[in-house]
Order: sequence, then structure tokens, then C-alpha cells
Amino acid sequence: MRPIGPAGVALALAGALSLAARAGSAQGRLSEKGSAAQTIAGTTITVEYYRPVARGRTRLFGDVVTWGEHWTPGANWATTVDTDHDVRIEGRLLPKGKYSLWTVVQPDTWVVELHRRSRLFHTTRPDTTDEQLRLTVRPDSGPAIEVLTFDFPEVAPAATTLRLRWGTIVLPLHIAALPPPLKLVPSRAERARYLGRYELQVLMESPSVGGQQRVVDVAESGDTLRWLDVARPDAERREFVLSPLGADEFARSKRSATGEYWPDNGITVVFSVDGGKANGYEVLLEDGTVAARAKRVR
Repeated sequence: MRPIGPAGVALALAGALSLAARAGSAQGRLSEKGSAAQTIAGTTITVEYYRPVARGRTRLFGDVVTWGEHWTPGANWATTVDTDHDVRIEGRLLPKGKYSLWTVVQPDTWVVELHRRSRLFHTTRPDTTDEQLRLTVRPDSGPAIEVLTFDFPEVAPAATTLRLRWGTIVLPLHIAALPPPLKLVPSRAERARYLGRYELQVLMESPSVGGQQRVVDVAESGDTLRWLDVARPDAERREFVLSPLGADEFARSKRSATGEYWPDNGITVVFSVDGGKANGYEVLLEDGTVAARAKRVR
């Protein structure tokens, strides 16, 4: 057998290192990357983070996570929270954007901070000058969980709860979407083209509503248009404000218990106009399906 020269040794060493690197990569990180996302009322909140594992360590807070020091709830790169519209967290306004999430952990209360600089390594302490939001939150407790986890266990039409769990600690953050501004139809002449009574035929195949016929009035409501079911018992009447989307297209918006208007997502009302006056309309679902069709009556 020939002796291996210096070049051969170097080549063999490089190959061994490459194999080791591939093996390490196949085994994965100690803290793998994860994400969680939730949409409420057209607003999507996304959390991206690396997930440390307890690995037998029973005293996570006060030991692994030091009391009173800044900690991003995760590992490697800072955990980020991204929202594509303004929201309220614990009642405080958070403008849309991507933020790094930091905490100062104490036994009874946590300080939660959201910073505008989102790309930070976990050992880098955030700069107070770019702090967007600071909250004081009281943690709860629950069954022990091995891997740090963010999830959204509660979802309402315009609100959700972002929950952090690790060990027996549970930290909830209550998030509320903000209603979009109600669009108006400022010109009375523009509103007049749609005003009137319509006979509506429901085309959906649902046994509860398919084939139903309704009478709908489109009337003025300030600088907006109002859809009102008529000739039905009061308990069954539905009322919407029509918010402009484009030429002869409107979104149906419902008034909440607090007086705010929320669009009925996925529903579009498209009027057909002849001679400057609407003679009917279609109600379209998000995929373009015609759910109902209406014609003007005298």
C-alpha cells in the first residue's frame, strides 16, 4: 500500500469534516425553528421563534432564565411578532410591522417589550431607543411542557390570545384587531342610483337558506348606504352598511356591540346599473360564487 502524502491527508481531513458537518445538520439544532400564525378580522399575527427544550432542567425560570435580565422567549435569533395591520395588545396600540419580542422575567410579573429592530441575536440586549411597546403582564401556570411553545388557544371574530408556554409557566397576551375606517358615499347623486326596494333570491344550496326569497331596502344612512331586510320578523331582520369597494361594488359591514363597523369578510355586493340607476345586484362569495341575486321592484 502506498503511503498517503500531505495532499491526500488534507483531502481526507476535508472529507471527514464535511461528513461531520452533514451529520450535525441532519441531527438538527438543539432549538429548532417554529412559527405560529392567526388571522382575525382580516388581520394576521405571525410569531417566528426558536424552540428551546427543557432537557431535564426543572428550574427553568430563575435558573436557565435569570430573574431580572432581558430574555427573548426562545433561542438563537430573537423571537419576532409580525402584524399586517394595527392591533391592540392588552389594550395598547401596536402599529403594523415586525418586532422583536423581549421580556424581563420576575416571579410574579413579566415586563414584555416589543422593539422595532427585529433582527437581533438572543444574546444582544435591545436598545431602549427603539422600544415600540412595553407591557406588564402577570403570568399564569399550567401543566408542564417540555418545548417552548407559542400558540393561539382563543379566537373570536376580532380578538385572539397569543400564549407562551414553557415548563409550568403560561403567559397570555390578549390581542384585538382594529376596525377599518368606514368608507362613505359622499355624493347624494351617487347614493341615489342604488336607493330602492329589491327582491332577493338566495341561490346557495344550504338547506336552511337555499331558495329563500327576501325583500331588501337599500336606503340612505348619513353618507353611507344601508341594506335592511324587510317583511320579516324583527328578530330575523338583518341590517348592514354598504361600504364602497369600487365602481358599483360594496362590502357589507356589520355594527358591533360597541358601535364599530366590521366588514362581512368574503361578501361583495355588485350592482348592475342601467341608465344611471341600479336595476339589481348580485351577492358574491370570496371565490366568486353568486350566493344571491336581486332585482329592483317598484
